[in-house]
Amino acid sequence: MTKHGTVLLIEDDAGDVLRIKKAFADAELVYPLTTVNSCKDAVAYFSGDGVYANRDSFPLPFLVLLNLKLAREEGFAVLRWLYERPGLRKKFPVVVWSAGDPAQDIQLAYELGAQSCLVKPIDHQQLRTVVQRVKDYWIELNLLPGDLL
Repeated sequence: MTKHGTVLLIEDDAGDVLRIKKAFADAELVYPLTTVNSCKDAVAYFSGDGVYANRDSFPLPFLVLLNLKLAREEGFAVLRWLYERPGLRKKFPVVVWSAGDPAQDIQLAYELGAQSCLVKPIDHQQLRTVVQRVKDYWIELNLLPGDLL
């Protein structure tokens, strides 16, 4: 199944962005991995506003990887914004990355529409394993609306 678009990574830690990009390269991801680092940029990307207005250059993602612990609870703000736009949020799955696993955070993430919650490993080999599994399921096996057309 060929997906169209990009994988959108919403991550504010530049070191984690580099580690995740390396893990995606190791997993031989053939789709673009686009990165934004704040709720404001994520909303602009989803809305096609400002620098993200050209949908040929910035297509809607077919998968979103969201760091739940962006500065000032912004990860939840992204989920809330998407939750309020069911027509948009139903177009792609949102997989939440978190450095920890507080039960309340995971519960709220699911209530706000996250389809999966993962602990973001610190060790590179473990991160590669998690990224490979994300690729295997969310990119290669999971069907999205329009995949069968």
